Amino acid sequence: MRNPNSQPLRTQISKASLQTLSIPIVLAVVLTTIFVVSSAQAQTYSVVYNFAGAPDGATPNGRLMQDAAGNFYGVTRFGGAHKKGTIFKLDTSGTETVLYSFTGKADGASPVGLYLDTDGTLYGTADSGGDLSCKLSTTGCGTVFKLSTGNVLTVLHTFSDGSDGAYPNDTLVSINGVLYGTADDGASTASCGSCGLIFKVTKGGTFSVVYAFTGGTDGYDPQDLIRDAAGNLYGAAASGGSGGYGVVFEYDTAGNLVILYSFDGGTGGGNPEGRIIRDVNGNIHGTTYIGGSTKCTTLGCGVLYRLDTAVTETVLHTFTTNPDGVNPLNNLLDVSGSLYGTTYGGGDSSCSPLSHGCGVLFEFGNTGEYSVIHSFTGGDDGGFVGDLTLGADGSIYGTTQEGGTGTVGCSKGCGVIFKYMP
Repeated sequence: MRNPNSQPLRTQISKASLQTLSIPIVLAVVLTTIFVVSSAQAQTYSVVYNFAGAPDGATPNGRLMQDAAGNFYGVTRFGGAHKKGTIFKLDTSGTETVLYSFTGKADGASPVGLYLDTDGTLYGTADSGGDLSCKLSTTGCGTVFKLSTGNVLTVLHTFSDGSDGAYPNDTLVSINGVLYGTADDGASTASCGSCGLIFKVTKGGTFSVVYAFTGGTDGYDPQDLIRDAAGNLYGAAASGGSGGYGVVFEYDTAGNLVILYSFDGGTGGGNPEGRIIRDVNGNIHGTTYIGGSTKCTTLGCGVLYRLDTAVTETVLHTFTTNPDGVNPLNNLLDVSGSLYGTTYGGGDSSCSPLSHGCGVLFEFGNTGEYSVIHSFTGGDDGGFVGDLTLGADGSIYGTTQEGGTGTVGCSKGCGVIFKYMP
């Protein structure tokens, strides 16, 4: 169950995952691939915007969306006119404009992601606010919203933590004009207090649950969804399953949920967090938050994996904390066959407050070489990375939840937008 009052967003993880951060990190070189720290590539990293906290927002989160003109759109979980988060636009000149400031009331609070429609309308989710009488929290259980091109916000659904669930996740996907997403809570069973669900909502606001997780072999705590050309949905559930440490699933067009793979928390990884990706050949790539080598911690620091079309897992890289990173958490990008991703921790051990680092930006090349592109310091370059986006110029863009030069109401920096040119 997500606590809407905690920050940053991606520290809200399973109990097993939280234990990883409290166990002493032991430096070990236990890799399944060649590992290189590339200082030359690090020179192509740059910060393109520093959030100030007030009034433009703090703690950017979720994937950036880019329109045909090259402008980026995103959300911050905090800051803005009411300190409850913002929807913003970053134009091609690097100027940021707040399009909407959340009030924390019926409109929602702490937005977590956006979907940009072809007509310029923005759709998204907020994981608190809405119905303030929601039985789980006095701060509300979240909303699904749309923002028109005139910056008028309309709430499409308010979560109640009844049969409709609560605390929606970041990314919505569109199939034939209908938006699909997941919620952390909902469908209470004997296996888990609140197992989560997949929902759909029309652009007119008709909401329905399409699948409720049971906490059994289907897992619980569903992550963000992706889709294929046929309209099948794919995703991961961070916990549960036959192995006890999460699953990768397909929700097909006939309405069937098929478990493709179950993690056991061992060398193959455990607790898959964030959004998976699927390549043109049907192979699935993703990361797990724990598992891998027990020489890292007793739970492991996570793995980068591939599931082929026969759903056979191959571990591409086993994380070991320094210097290659620890606990990968967010989405991957496939750029011309090379995989790019981030870790929550590891990298620069001088980063405060976590002695094991503020995370790294990494590349797994199509020749099987793992490289750290940038180790975040938690200073002007940012710290604790969000999702990645491939820009129209071929560069990789992302956000950090802390760091940067903006400090209004942010003791550790309000976060940045960064750019990396492969």
